[in-house]
Amino acid sequence: METRNTPLEIRTHTGFRERASYGLYFVGQNIFYFLIMQFLMLFYTDYRFMSPAAVGLIFLVARVWDAVNDPMFGIIVDKAHLKRGKFKPWIAAATCLVPLATIAIFAMPEGMGATGQIAYASVTYILFGMLYTVCDVPIFALATAMTDNIQERTTIISIGRLAAMFAMLVLSITVMPIVLAAGWLQAAVALSVIGFAVMLPINIFAKERFVDKNAPAVSLKDIFRYLAGNKYLLIFYLSMIVSGCTNTVGAMINYVAKYMLGGENMIPVNMLAMTVPVLIIAATLPAITKRIDKFHIYIAGTIINIGGALLGYFVGYGNLAPYPVIAAFRGIGFGVSNVMAFMFAADCVEYGDFKTGKRAEGITFSIQTFATKITGAVSGAICGIPMTAVGYDGALGVQGAATIDGMWKTYTLFPVIGFALSLPLLWLYKLRDKDVQIMALCNQKQITREEAVSRLSRTY
Repeated sequence: METRNTPLEIRTHTGFRERASYGLYFVGQNIFYFLIMQFLMLFYTDYRFMSPAAVGLIFLVARVWDAVNDPMFGIIVDKAHLKRGKFKPWIAAATCLVPLATIAIFAMPEGMGATGQIAYASVTYILFGMLYTVCDVPIFALATAMTDNIQERTTIISIGRLAAMFAMLVLSITVMPIVLAAGWLQAAVALSVIGFAVMLPINIFAKERFVDKNAPAVSLKDIFRYLAGNKYLLIFYLSMIVSGCTNTVGAMINYVAKYMLGGENMIPVNMLAMTVPVLIIAATLPAITKRIDKFHIYIAGTIINIGGALLGYFVGYGNLAPYPVIAAFRGIGFGVSNVMAFMFAADCVEYGDFKTGKRAEGITFSIQTFATKITGAVSGAICGIPMTAVGYDGALGVQGAATIDGMWKTYTLFPVIGFALSLPLLWLYKLRDKDVQIMALCNQKQITREEAVSRLSRTY
């Protein structure tokens, strides 16, 4: 039940059914995301025997295209005036199309020549990336339309991230057993059907409450002016790109399990060690952010990422006893970084609206989507190049000692570079939760701009 609206009162708007459907969408979305981002490189190198360098190049080229595609789609979302809403029509389209694109990727025929493989992989992977943009940008922007309450938004987005981590946990345990029992294409079909089913409810239950239907269309000039005026959007996601581009954990974790921990049957065990802490972090963050500003939590997560990676390197892959503990420790840092990165875009929407008068959710969340995809692609390319350089061959059951050593350094030391370089950038990010809530109240005309300025902790 909604409370009465007064200038000083912060209302809640969403109920259990609406929040649950938001979470279910992320279960489905991350079935596709996790399957592609976590297992596609292994599928290409060890089951279609493509060169890791070629795979990395495909990932990189696809993300260069996303540099154009993602912001352009953000412009389309902000300019479009569709009958069923600003964000929900795109979500409905993605619910149907992303499963089909996923199946197409794993339908690559066996026995194709190298040129045919590269062509097929390039087309299907780029198509998936474009459709995933349609899947990803509107769902995060939808949170800003569901409520104007910053804490409620944090809760809603946390539910989404918790659901995403749950999907990651389930898939980390189930994908390889399904693949080994039935094959990659059959696994992709089964998981796509499940993903489609759980993404459906949000199309029924979610409501767009805070969309200005009379807002003027956003021009390309407006977009550049908006980005120039929203420095914290650029600062945060630049730091995310810097840290993520060398974060080779996701791309390497399957290879570590297969070649250093005992075989493909260890992939679920290795993933479980890292994803359980992520799930715990996602579940507890809403309560933690009520007491601690999420920026400080994010910084702590970055430092944990650095410490965990260095600890893993010095302990070494030959010492398996402490490995699960180190993996779980790295999972804590990864959980904080992965879950919280998606919460800052909503804050940047409010800041951008407060500073420029333009509420460009589509552009803001397209920058987030682009940052997520470019980091995954570049980290995959970074993995592919040294793996090829040290002689990795997916057709071999056992890799040489020099190859294993090079893979371990890629898994442990490369991530430290990006996380360390991101810290000075994060120091420039000054938005804090209480100030963003004040900006949101002002943007919704619940308090005057003069009153908002007087309440802010600093001049923005």
